[in-house]
Amino acid sequence: MKKKQIVLILSVVVLIVGTLFIKEYTSPKNKTLPRDSDKEFYQGSKIAKQDLSSNQVEALYKLCKVWGYVKYYHPDVISGKLNWDAELFRVMPNILKATSSDEVNAILLEWLEDFPVNVDTGKTTEESKRWIKIQKEFGKKEANISWIQDGDFLGQGLSKYLCGISNLCISDRKNSYASFDKLGTVSFENEKMYHASDGDMGMYLLGLFRFWNIYEYYSPNVEITTEDWESVLKNAIPIVANAKDYRSYAKAIAQVVSKTRDAHSLVVDQEKYLYYYYGNNFLPCDIKIVDGQIVVTQVKPSEKQLRTGDILLTIDGTSLQDRIEEQKNYHALPEDGKILNQLKHLLLQTKNDKAEVRIQRGIEKKTLQIPTQNIQYSYKNPIPNGVMDSLNIGYIDPSALEHGDLENLMKEFQETDGLIVDLRYYPSIVITYLLNEYINPTQKVFANLGIPNQARPGAFFTKEMVSGKGTMKEQENDIHTFSKYSGKVVLLMDEGTQSQSEFAIMSFRQAPNAIVVGNPSIGANGNVSVVKLPGEIVFGISGLGVYTPNGAQTQRCGLSPDVECYQTIEGILSGKDELIEKAVELIQE
Repeated sequence: MKKKQIVLILSVVVLIVGTLFIKEYTSPKNKTLPRDSDKEFYQGSKIAKQDLSSNQVEALYKLCKVWGYVKYYHPDVISGKLNWDAELFRVMPNILKATSSDEVNAILLEWLEDFPVNVDTGKTTEESKRWIKIQKEFGKKEANISWIQDGDFLGQGLSKYLCGISNLCISDRKNSYASFDKLGTVSFENEKMYHASDGDMGMYLLGLFRFWNIYEYYSPNVEITTEDWESVLKNAIPIVANAKDYRSYAKAIAQVVSKTRDAHSLVVDQEKYLYYYYGNNFLPCDIKIVDGQIVVTQVKPSEKQLRTGDILLTIDGTSLQDRIEEQKNYHALPEDGKILNQLKHLLLQTKNDKAEVRIQRGIEKKTLQIPTQNIQYSYKNPIPNGVMDSLNIGYIDPSALEHGDLENLMKEFQETDGLIVDLRYYPSIVITYLLNEYINPTQKVFANLGIPNQARPGAFFTKEMVSGKGTMKEQENDIHTFSKYSGKVVLLMDEGTQSQSEFAIMSFRQAPNAIVVGNPSIGANGNVSVVKLPGEIVFGISGLGVYTPNGAQTQRCGLSPDVECYQTIEGILSGKDELIEKAVELIQE
């Protein structure tokens, strides 16, 4: 695979949240496939809610695994000939009626025998051979499909059928439920959203089955979920099936997503119920988690009661710690302490125009009546891009950059003693390669990507990512020249550093004069692949694996600083930024 193609993959690294998430990714595709004419279940699954026995749960568990495996391996499903959602609804009633595991196996085999595989389809094309070769040379992982050989679990006939399609190597997946865009990243845009009526158990289970198999076969991080992924499925089946209405279903799906610990996931349902869980209004302030406490770091200028340094205790009588414990059930937190990116909006929410807020200010506790606003307050960085006041040090806030700004700033910074790149803020443009043209005189591998193999579901291969002097010219025929920057470079990060910010740090820290200051990043690196479920539930997963140059994991664990430094309540109260102060100290040594 060409180096330029891999670089382009990373140029689309974004973090998508809230309503923008839905707006950008729900437009239908303008093409008709044979499966589109199968519309029997467009208005519902016709499978009503019922209490499940333990035998039925086991039967549905097997159905999910078999249905998902065939979905990504059978040529007629991949080509768009078969509506595999409809086929699930056709076989599920019989599965629910089965009285034994053997009967389940017989039903599944009889069902699948209606979809024979043409042996000529299995002949490997030259394109497929290329993907096989890539996997042999650069393979990172393969899906564990050893279960298809288990005759005791499946019965010999069903096992033989599944094993028979296991060697098919199909790289043309443009019509598949898991297709690939021109950059090689996986897309689930061919999945159909359906209306999910209250109590439609079949549609609810389709949502669970779809997501579980997407993560099983197309997440590079399925091995590091917080719980065994098989157990997640078994435990989720009765909860999802028993959902009495749409909101219960949305919460049940969010619980499953939370088990991934993938912070690229933010579940947004049709009603935005999960996003606005505590109300549509917000306190007019920003916060950080400091020593486990929720501390106000900035307030809206017109707000006269809340102060920087206040510790938030309750809103409208509800403890914020209780909110955190509740929301852990519905949000994918990489680790229990890394909550800010996912939960900040929920910690500041209220349904009231004026919120009753209990705070601690020093040793005193107070109850305040705070006017709220209908949009979340956004922190305003007090330090502008440019040479810092009274210091011969350059400062870059990547979130405030427009195209062309960085080139101009680096000219301004040429004679400075050092440069602070504040990657606590999410970049507004991709600077991963551009800045390294100035600060790293040699090209170095800064990361390994885990990229999905288009011809083998569940297989990923690695590609080395390189940045440094001359990289952009090689990759994009860039005609610019970049003056070497010789000063010290301090990179700042904290728990809020995520995705493109983490990837940029991995690149910049390879420079000879660079040092990383702060505390561990969140650990949500890579791109965002969007998942759509029945009931217009939308969220993302990390579709690319991102590893250190020596192959170590970055997902969940995050990146570690070279010099550990934290903001404190005392610093916030006195208007200090300890990370900035440490950066200045290191540059002036």
